[in-house]
Amino acid sequence: MPAYAETPPAIDGPFIEADDVTWKVNQFNVARWKTLVGGIEGGQIDAEDVQFGLWELAPRATYHGHKHDAPEIYHLLSGKALWQVGEQSREVTGGSTIYTKPGQMHKMTNLSDEPVSAIWIWWAPGGDTAVFSAPYIFTEPPPEPPNGVPFESESERVH
Repeated sequence: MPAYAETPPAIDGPFIEADDVTWKVNQFNVARWKTLVGGIEGGQIDAEDVQFGLWELAPRATYHGHKHDAPEIYHLLSGKALWQVGEQSREVTGGSTIYTKPGQMHKMTNLSDEPVSAIWIWWAPGGDTAVFSAPYIFTEPPPEPPNGVPFESESERVH
């Protein structure tokens, strides 16, 4: 996935309703997200050294192995997934929190017929905001999305 384009935030806070923010879908049509706070992606509340939002993985879909410079935390709200971080894999459900170090490979597979929903956060260690514009590196080829294109019709596609 290419680096995000710089987009000014829609509002400068302090309140945002997630329903007012459009989902963005990844180029593989298996994951989508809403950036609510910060970064250079156009978060709805301006913050330079953090990005925060909502994320979903389509039913039975795999978001194949990838890595990026930004550290990342997911907190699962609902669903069931097999999550791999580095060499470790674990089945996770709502209430689980997953931490990925900068540059560490991670992969997610939805094990259910419902989307996996999570809160995600990226931050700029030591204030180095360049981590937000560094490219994703995919470590394996993408699988075919299950059931066609689960998110594209209701989301803005990001290439």
